[in-house]
Amino acid sequence: MSFMAKRLLKKFKKENYKVAVNHSFLHPNQKATIFTDKSKDIKIYQMNHGQTVTLTPTDNPDNQIMYFHGGAFTVPMNTDQLEMITKIAIESNSLVQIVDFPLLPNHSSTEILESAQEALDIVYSTELPTFIVADSAGAAIALQLLIKNPTKIAGTSFISPWLDMQLKDPEISAKESEDVMLSLSVLRQIGQQFEVGLNQDNWFDVFDPQNLNIGSIQIFYGENELLTPINLKFIQALKQADKASVEVTTFKDGFHDYTLWFKLPETKKTFKEIARFIKDRVH
Repeated sequence: MSFMAKRLLKKFKKENYKVAVNHSFLHPNQKATIFTDKSKDIKIYQMNHGQTVTLTPTDNPDNQIMYFHGGAFTVPMNTDQLEMITKIAIESNSLVQIVDFPLLPNHSSTEILESAQEALDIVYSTELPTFIVADSAGAAIALQLLIKNPTKIAGTSFISPWLDMQLKDPEISAKESEDVMLSLSVLRQIGQQFEVGLNQDNWFDVFDPQNLNIGSIQIFYGENELLTPINLKFIQALKQADKASVEVTTFKDGFHDYTLWFKLPETKKTFKEIARFIKDRVH
């Protein structure tokens, strides 16, 4: 881990950063939006639930990224996430398709998942390879879409994914004291809300290798995230799947969604690796 990241970790612990994160997850300002019809250089397609937002940060993109943002299914996409996916898109020469999905608790998990499928139906093009980039809770949505549509996605990159709504593994509890961002009780509370309405038609077991014939996937996370045991379980299942390949990059003492701190060497490496991953599959 870099010196800069260690300094941030120390700062987060001193300021008890979890309190602010918990408040944002449980009491989000859902009226705030960074996308409006008056925004320049974007196109907005209204869906049954949520919207798809198209950005063109490069002149001649040769692929497109579907981006699913984190925020525990409750927090709208923020400007840091927008800057992150824009930086990745510029480096990988990509068009960006942001899935601005509906949020708990005013919308159900079923509506959230339906919005992901509708977004793919809107943006999918056989002439422009489609990639997925997703962080945190966004990865849970993206993975279900990927399982249902594996042949439509050319490659997937997950950053600090949250893939298990129940989080009952005792190893997760042991990790909580090391995580400077996430509180297990809050994630479980939101996970329970998300699980309401899920069924075998819209939610696949992500730890069953038979469901994971999903092609090439990258995973990035910090080793001290409380979600690490879940990531390890998912990676093991991927390795057992017949039609999946996985690249894993971890950072010692890394924190959840570290990629929103752009000056970190770890963040720069992650963006570079995602761009390389995409370029390798386009050219």
